[in-house]
Amino acid sequence: MKKLKTLGIISAVFLVLIISVFAFLAALGIFKIETDETGKSEIIFTPAENKNSALKWQTEKTEGDITAVFKTDLGKFEVKLGDFEAAEKFIELDNEGTFDGMEFSVLAENMFIQTSLSEKEFSAEKNELAAIKGAACFVMNGELATASLAFITADEISRASADYMEKAAFDKERKEVYNSFGGKPEYEENLLVFGSVVSGFEVIKAIESTENSGYVGGYSPLEPVKIISVEINFPTEEN
Repeated sequence: MKKLKTLGIISAVFLVLIISVFAFLAALGIFKIETDETGKSEIIFTPAENKNSALKWQTEKTEGDITAVFKTDLGKFEVKLGDFEAAEKFIELDNEGTFDGMEFSVLAENMFIQTSLSEKEFSAEKNELAAIKGAACFVMNGELATASLAFITADEISRASADYMEKAAFDKERKEVYNSFGGKPEYEENLLVFGSVVSGFEVIKAIESTENSGYVGGYSPLEPVKIISVEINFPTEEN
């Protein structure tokens, strides 16, 4: 009986160690658990090199990217589109004229600007892009993304953002990216990033600075600011 009791203790300790290792790996973003419609759960591993390459693409100058030029009431800005499902969906929606005439409805200073809400919803695979300054994103509605757009404008992370990264166990590299570029890490679960602003950020800041109704009024612009059109540019063979 004593031997069986000892084996039981060893098994319990081993189980605790296994759970601890899985919890540690999950915190690092090495894998995630997804549950399908039937309730079946699956462990999906995310190779570190894929996480790193996404952040590298987002934060470094790259060539040969597809870009989207947004023409607004206050000028133009350009977004490079990543090789991600979300970017493909953005191009698809633009081809349907989804964004033409869309208004910016929320102007939260040093946080983000966001277009009016859209009834169009879709599922898209999450990627490892971060909600750093200049991130171009779809707004999430629960598990679905919507055709509403948001652009992150925070020049630096706040104390609350830094605390969030600690509590959410962001890995070292992801913390460094936010500390270097600014942004809103706490918005990652509510946004699906599809690209990064590469030029004309001053136009985005001009939109953000438009007079608005303030906190009580939801930061709504007093005068409408619209996206007039979006032009998708594909790289030439020379690039």
